Amino acid sequence: MGLQERFIEEIKTNHRIIRKVCLVYAKNRDDQEDLFQECLYNAWKAFPKFRHDSKFSTWLYKVALNTALYQNRKSKVINNGVSLESIENIETDQQDSDQLSQLYLAIAGLNDIEKSVILLHLEGLSYKEVGEITGFTESNVGARLTRIKEKLKKIMTEDGF
Repeated sequence: MGLQERFIEEIKTNHRIIRKVCLVYAKNRDDQEDLFQECLYNAWKAFPKFRHDSKFSTWLYKVALNTALYQNRKSKVINNGVSLESIENIETDQQDSDQLSQLYLAIAGLNDIEKSVILLHLEGLSYKEVGEITGFTESNVGARLTRIKEKLKKIMTEDGF
């Protein structure tokens, strides 16, 4: 199987990773699609250098988060908010979409680093994997997650979620 075919197979399996990053870092559907395309482009450019030291999904998170953070700094087109419309249209296996929508709205109130850490945690990545992607130590990831969870509880309580 050639490089392009391997990349396409990996993206077919892991495209939701990029979608979730775009949902958290881009405010509306057009911005999300633009960011999605930019993430795909950056992943394709970097794919030949992927060394398989980590899972492809971990590597893809890192590429997508770095792209989103760079685009956020580079241009204020990408907003730190999430629209309810975009949340309602995301593919999800969860039964209670209202709770998921509320959670993503609360996550929108976090800073960029907090968004990254909680998004990775919600995907079920270990502290070690989150650390590999973000550059934090495992213990730092744990401490940050504790603070982020408290912050999310506060946001959701204050906003009547």
